[in-house]
Amino acid sequence: MRRTWVVVVAAIVGATAAGCRHSGARTAAPPSPPDYTRFENDYVWPRAAPTYEPLVARFPAPEGFTRVPVAELSWAEWLRHVPMLPQGAPVVTETGRVIGGPGSDWLAGVIDMDLRENQECTDVIHRLRSEYLRWAGREDEIVFHLTGSGDQSVSWPKWKQGYRPDWDGRRLRFYQTGNPGRSRRSFDAFLATVFAWCGCDSMSLDGHHPQPDDVQIGDFLVHPGSPGHAILIADLATNAQGQKRALILQGYRPAQSPHVLARAGEPWFELDTTKAFDSPRWGEFKWSQLRRF
Repeated sequence: MRRTWVVVVAAIVGATAAGCRHSGARTAAPPSPPDYTRFENDYVWPRAAPTYEPLVARFPAPEGFTRVPVAELSWAEWLRHVPMLPQGAPVVTETGRVIGGPGSDWLAGVIDMDLRENQECTDVIHRLRSEYLRWAGREDEIVFHLTGSGDQSVSWPKWKQGYRPDWDGRRLRFYQTGNPGRSRRSFDAFLATVFAWCGCDSMSLDGHHPQPDDVQIGDFLVHPGSPGHAILIADLATNAQGQKRALILQGYRPAQSPHVLARAGEPWFELDTTKAFDSPRWGEFKWSQLRRF
């Protein structure tokens, strides 16, 4: 009798344990992939890709690193989700000439954004910043310094009031000669003026100089001069030791597809503020050239 009771108890315990194991297997479902569709309509320029793939999905953080947290609706979050063309898309000029494609060790990916006349290095950054501020309802902040005009600026708030540029033989001046309005067509005309009259020299006056150790998504490095160059920090990741890796976005001369850089095929760049930053296709930037809008 006693032996029978022991067998029954053992059978019940075994069945319970088996049931627990089975229950645990049911609840350990793999996590769902991130849903990026809520960002898809935040980028309103002409796009070519049949489906939306954001930068954050294309480039996982490096092993041992995690992406830095960003605020909802922020410049950083918006940049992190810019749309990409399909893997293998080439960098091309306005005329369709291929600058780089699969096999180019400096190219990580191409941004899904239409290419416009004069849309070179600083112009890509000016455009992204303008598109973001307009989307975020912060249009009055769309103001950039003009090249060779001292403290004079090109201002979207003034443009909306009908102010348009005119060259007086010495400098660009703005007069209220246009129709007031804030249509997309008017905004695109404003951007064309920015592309034509703002450059590396003027961009080196935009925003302010943050501490390099506090580098953030959306900061940019700009080398003034002619030729000059500018690059944008499009994403950041850190590890437990405080080391930083960044995705770098740029345009270039002649006007060509905005793209994410790579070094020897690796898209994540080490940010070591104790030495100059060596940018593929350009060369060195000093950390004294770091700017933030």
